[in-house]
Amino acid sequence: MTRWKLVAVLAAVTALGGCSPAQSWAVKLTPTGLPQFVDTGCDAPPVASMAVDAGGKEIWRLEFGQPAKIGEVTVGQKPEGAQEKVAWQPPKGDQKLKLDVRRSGGDAKTVEFTLDGLKDGKVGFDGDYLTAEEFAKERGTC
Repeated sequence: MTRWKLVAVLAAVTALGGCSPAQSWAVKLTPTGLPQFVDTGCDAPPVASMAVDAGGKEIWRLEFGQPAKIGEVTVGQKPEGAQEKVAWQPPKGDQKLKLDVRRSGGDAKTVEFTLDGLKDGKVGFDGDYLTAEEFAKERGTC
């Protein structure tokens, strides 16, 4: 490997954080307008629960009897082993929402977003709204 290729590889790994982003969850809308949450972490621990909060009120919650490895979850659908404890209560489009994901080891991740911010194919990731192309570049691959 040439020195320049090595420099390029090291820069890419540094920029991608070893393909394990600090913010491991993203959110986008399905064609039906429901939020879909995507785990972008590499080898992330299993999920114990997920909840969406709107101004201090829980508007959706899933809990897992046994923590589960999941890559994506769409509101209104239950992954295997999940129980919907709070059914989806659609918020206003401009209302600030917060997804809280609890991992089996107690680790928690949050994603803040609005449904309006996700329009036109945008992806909520790491405090910003990205196009699908920008998100693909940020996400990297494992």
